[in-house]
Amino acid sequence: MTTPTRRWARTDATQQRILDAATEVFSKRGFSATTMADIVDLSGASIGSIYHHFGGKKELFLAIYERLSADVERRVGEAAQGSANLGNRQAFGVHAHAYLDAIWTNRRAAMMIASGDVPVGFERIRRKNTLTFFHRWMGVLDMDSSQRGQLLSRILIAIMSEASLMVTVCDSPAEVEEISDATIEWVARLTS
Repeated sequence: MTTPTRRWARTDATQQRILDAATEVFSKRGFSATTMADIVDLSGASIGSIYHHFGGKKELFLAIYERLSADVERRVGEAAQGSANLGNRQAFGVHAHAYLDAIWTNRRAAMMIASGDVPVGFERIRRKNTLTFFHRWMGVLDMDSSQRGQLLSRILIAIMSEASLMVTVCDSPAEVEEISDATIEWVARLTS
């Protein structure tokens, strides 16, 4: 199972409407229980249009994941540009805030992906992409490649993963900010 690259800035309103409807249905009913008819009903698109734009249910799920990933990458990338002159820990804090804000903004998709009710083979893709992403932007912490450094890296990834799960159930940006601040505080303690 591979994830094709899409250009979200160029997708048309029909594709966005289909993705939004699929995200809502998947997040409420789960991947397994959702039918294409559910997505047709909510999106107002024809079954033919859905298959034309995305293929089947699995491809819709992957497209939602790709849209979420693209938004997270964009937000963290913008944060990285703005934090180029900061120290390592401060830059990490900016990245962590951007990541958790992106997760909160896309919380329905994030909850859907974290539910465990996903297409066969998806967990492998998600884990690989998540590890690659976290390792890349956590690189500002300059951790070594020793066993100790590798363990610390895994602990930090686990902290970020758990923080993102907590953020998906927040009711307000203030709650997200509180989790972001606590996450950054714990990372600072572990990396000092």
